[in-house]
Amino acid sequence: MDMRSKTSVAGYLAGTPQLKRLQNGLLLFVTQLGQKQYQRQDDGTFTLTGTAYVGLTVLGTRAETAFELFTEGDDVIALGEFHSRTFERRGESVDQIQFRADKLLFDTSHPRYTVTRSPRPVDAAPTLPASSPSAAVEFRAPAAMVLGR
Repeated sequence: MDMRSKTSVAGYLAGTPQLKRLQNGLLLFVTQLGQKQYQRQDDGTFTLTGTAYVGLTVLGTRAETAFELFTEGDDVIALGEFHSRTFERRGESVDQIQFRADKLLFDTSHPRYTVTRSPRPVDAAPTLPASSPSAAVEFRAPAAMVLGR
C-alpha cells in the first residue's frame, strides 16, 4: 500500500483571515500565506531578501474551524495543493495561483505556541511488572508487506 502524501507549505498568515459563504452554501476561509526568503552569506549568516505570498484557502467545515483557531501572524503549515484560478478584475482576466489547504496546522517549531491539556487520569494507563510476559509487545507487518511480497 502506498503512503498518502500532500504538498506542504510552511509560512505565516500574512493577512487577516476572512470567512465567506459561497453561493452554494459552502464556507471558505481566505487569507494570504507569506514565506520569508533568505540568502545565505559567505560568513554563515542569512539575509532577508524578501517575502513570497500566495493566496490560501480552506473549504467546508474546516474553514470554520480554521477561522476560529487562526489569526494574522500565526506560523502555520498548510497541506494541500496549488491551484490556478482565473477571474475578472476591472474588466481584465487575471490568473492567480492559490494554495487550497486540506489541513492547516500550527507550526510547532516556533516557540510561541503552547499546548494546554487537562491531566490524564492516574488509572488511564495500567502498569505491568517488568518481568511479566505480557509487558513486551511485538508488532509484525502482514506477510504480504514483508520484503515487498
